[in-house]
Amino acid sequence: MKGTDFILGVDAGSSVIKAVAFDPRGNEAIVYELPARLKRPHPLWMEQDMEEMWRDVKKCVARVARSVRQHHGNLLAIGVSSTGDGTWMIDARGRPVRNGILWCDGRAASIVNQWHAGSIAAEVFAICGTSVFTGSQAVQLAWLRQHEPSSLRNADVIFHAKDWLFYKLTGNITTDETDASLTMLRMSTRQYDAQLFKILKIGDLFDKFPPVRTTRQNTGALLPAVAQELGLPRGLPVGAGPMDVAACALGSGAIEHGEASSILGTAAIHQLIMRKPILKPSMVGMTLCHGVEKRWIRLIAAMTATPNLDWVLREVGWDGAAAGHPGSDRFYRRLEDVLREVPPGSEGVLYHPYLFPGGERGPFVKPTARASFTGLSMNHGRRHLLRAVYEGVALSMFDCYRHMPIEPTAVYLSGGGSKSSFWCQLIADCLGKPVLVPAGSQFGAKGAAMNIGASIGIYASAEDSVRKTVRWARHYAPNRKNSKIYSELYRIYKATYESQMAGWDLRAQSLNQE
Repeated sequence: MKGTDFILGVDAGSSVIKAVAFDPRGNEAIVYELPARLKRPHPLWMEQDMEEMWRDVKKCVARVARSVRQHHGNLLAIGVSSTGDGTWMIDARGRPVRNGILWCDGRAASIVNQWHAGSIAAEVFAICGTSVFTGSQAVQLAWLRQHEPSSLRNADVIFHAKDWLFYKLTGNITTDETDASLTMLRMSTRQYDAQLFKILKIGDLFDKFPPVRTTRQNTGALLPAVAQELGLPRGLPVGAGPMDVAACALGSGAIEHGEASSILGTAAIHQLIMRKPILKPSMVGMTLCHGVEKRWIRLIAAMTATPNLDWVLREVGWDGAAAGHPGSDRFYRRLEDVLREVPPGSEGVLYHPYLFPGGERGPFVKPTARASFTGLSMNHGRRHLLRAVYEGVALSMFDCYRHMPIEPTAVYLSGGGSKSSFWCQLIADCLGKPVLVPAGSQFGAKGAAMNIGASIGIYASAEDSVRKTVRWARHYAPNRKNSKIYSELYRIYKATYESQMAGWDLRAQSLNQE
């Protein structure tokens, strides 16, 4: 490692904030991370203190920079990525107006319901290709107009999480195509659209939105004071983007038409790469600009993935003897060995993984949706519940890909869930498609590093960065017998959640959560 050049990638997620040093071959050399500290001032709200987030990013960057110096390495650039959607605002002096509102926030559910019941949601989709949900910036701005008009009056700039970090690093106020495309751009032009702002009734806020740049062009130089504080070279190139899901697609190698990238983390993000924007089927998922020229992404994002497993293990538990410490690799290996003894389909137990307070957003938008087990009888036990959770997340994934405009050729799987060979094989069986797990683990930070690397000439293009940095760790071929079982189970899964929708609404009404 001594004397090696590195690109530093920052990925400020809603679970973890991390800084990662990559060599030009894409190898992860140094990683430092801190837990993201989220605020919940109300049961349906999910926020992040912007200054606290910035301090945590600085701690991560400074720690990695110090390790690079200790090994006499050389930092060439910084790439920044963070969570998409949500609302982050600063005043005329560059100070946060309020906490950042996250993508998983559920406060605007009634507005989402109104827009979908009327014409607004469909009119918006026809332009930007995104079905608005509670985390959409446009919806959150509508909520702020109703409940916190002073926040909008005080806001000088309305942008996204990575744009805030880019501003603090460089002083530049911009955004890139990936973030802005949810939900403010016309997909055919990749630019702000006056008609869209009119439909959303935010024309008066237009001047508060930052200029949109291509991801390759969205670069700046590190501020001298920040460079001194963090122990970094003055004027170090900094790139902002792509936003986290597009960065993961790039970092895992998904850049060609038909390739798919799924991230099994806090959320379940499913992305299909397209050579042109395809806005059918209508009112399903999101369409965004890829961080790659002349490429778009059709994205369908389920609200929760791995938290379903965390929840069921915490609340239901598993009493396996000598299983190892809960959360350890040994614990999961022993658990999954036991779950392999339960046949595919969990002997009729189904789990629908709609666990977050914001409900579900993919492939359907339903703020009142809630998680549930169905099909239980006295013949079932804890093992059936646990396997059903694994299968429920996989069936949700299958549901999302069934609503894509084209079929994927293969799925590149990353995120915490991809560490589980049991889950990877189950997903390949459920989808009936090959599942490939790329080498490495920090794909959001890697995508941001690859992007700034291409911007400053370390790589000739995005395609060149993939050729030079992406390798495969594992490959899972579908078991056709199991695929038939899951195809039939999916019919039941879909019919079950469709039959529950009216009940979800009644539940919300009774609890005054509508």
